[in-house]
Amino acid sequence: MAKNGISKISRQLQIYYTVFGIKNGAVYNQTELMNAFGISLRMLQRDLKDLRDCGLINLKYDKANDKYIVLKEAVFDETAGLQRKRHLIRLYRLGTLIINLSSIDSDEFERYENGVEEFNEFLEDALSDPENNTPEDIEYMREFYIPDIEFSNLKAEYYEMFPDSNERTRQRDFEEMNRAGFEIYYSRKYRSFIYHPMKESPS
Repeated sequence: MAKNGISKISRQLQIYYTVFGIKNGAVYNQTELMNAFGISLRMLQRDLKDLRDCGLINLKYDKANDKYIVLKEAVFDETAGLQRKRHLIRLYRLGTLIINLSSIDSDEFERYENGVEEFNEFLEDALSDPENNTPEDIEYMREFYIPDIEFSNLKAEYYEMFPDSNERTRQRDFEEMNRAGFEIYYSRKYRSFIYHPMKESPS
């Protein structure tokens, strides 16, 4: 995914998704992050400041070991001006969503869809020969072909996290997630929203 030509909030969400891994032991230095997102050190510092001031994550650069470390929990900057405060509120909400919404790995979802297709082909043949295909056989083959996957109610999850938001805000947030590279869409086939998080991170 190209890192240039995207909005400020999309870039900050991508950075947050990447640096969130620091909590789980990932290590990044300034050069890696600047190169990964095609930005200057000054812009990286500003983005990390916004991520801290919105309350998502607080990073400090450890010069001696050339890496970022996570400090105590980030705290929302209540002194921010009105326009910046609006940005910080939205950044916090979107950052919370990309990390906490129930997601389905895109490769896992592809295996699921392929399994459904293969099972339906088997089922068509099985139903034409019921004597040699008992209901138990069909159920066994269903489990064999179709991986177990859970379609969560993402709208319900959204309002559980942000009960004061309205439907228009929810729609805009999902649209912004898509623009930032976090694929989320409604599937009429499965009657459910499906979320595939961004895969890319600095190498």
